[in-house]
Amino acid sequence: MAIYDDKWFEVWYSDGTDVAPTYLYIAMPDPTERGRVLILDPIEKNKVVYKALDYEDAMQWLREDDFSLVDGRQFPDDGWLLHTGETPRV
Repeated sequence: MAIYDDKWFEVWYSDGTDVAPTYLYIAMPDPTERGRVLILDPIEKNKVVYKALDYEDAMQWLREDDFSLVDGRQFPDDGWLLHTGETPRV
């Protein structure tokens, strides 16, 4: 697998209190300006919500609003249940 500086994406999530996650953003390189990073809102048809100067700027902007980078499968760590209307299996 090749790694390209201009072909990647990351999924960032906002921690929820009773539903996981409360919100998602997608970070990806700006195809029109090398080095810049776009933050997209998938719920708003991938609308650009922030255009970062670089990756560090993008991470800082996301972390200011308590977003975390998805790293594989995420699990609730504070004991809450995903509210799906189903009874949890033990």
